[in-house]
Amino acid sequence: MSSATPLCRTISIFAFQGRRSRRFAAAFLSALADEKKGRGIGPSSFDCLLFTGHTGVSTDGGATIYGFNPDNQGVAVWQSMDRLKKGEAFPGVVCDDTSVFLTAQSLGIMVLSFEIVLPDPQFQTFLGNLDTERKTSQYSYGFPYGDGECNCITWLERLGLPLLTGRMNEFVGMPGVSSHSSRRFGRCVI
Repeated sequence: MSSATPLCRTISIFAFQGRRSRRFAAAFLSALADEKKGRGIGPSSFDCLLFTGHTGVSTDGGATIYGFNPDNQGVAVWQSMDRLKKGEAFPGVVCDDTSVFLTAQSLGIMVLSFEIVLPDPQFQTFLGNLDTERKTSQYSYGFPYGDGECNCITWLERLGLPLLTGRMNEFVGMPGVSSHSSRRFGRCVI
């Protein structure tokens, strides 16, 4: 039995608060209202993520960022948002959301990132959990205090990452996120 310290592996977390500038919010809410009244196609799911904020995870340094989203296919965007606000849940789905984070950054939204450094065995467990979730998520998606099992932040905790909160404003305001670019868990060699 070897007592050698295992190598470390890095998981990157990306997060941004929703875009709530007066202009963007007004356009988003107007499109939502128009869709509800049958006067337009409404905002896209992509726009919803920009409005509400999002969190994602990468195991390749940010080249691909996966996020947990509601699988609301066949439901109008306004109905999805309304149902989520009322506490309802949707089946969860894992998507390649790299473009969401790149777009947020290009719009001037501050995208925070930090790294979680884990010993290789814990990293491999996380990677296996992520791969399983990418195929078919076992969790339902809901806003905080709703009927869903998790949201884009708490889903990462379900996969084994210690993130401490499921509310976007609390998460991005945590001292560990904004003041420390990485956290190391367990004994490992960097």
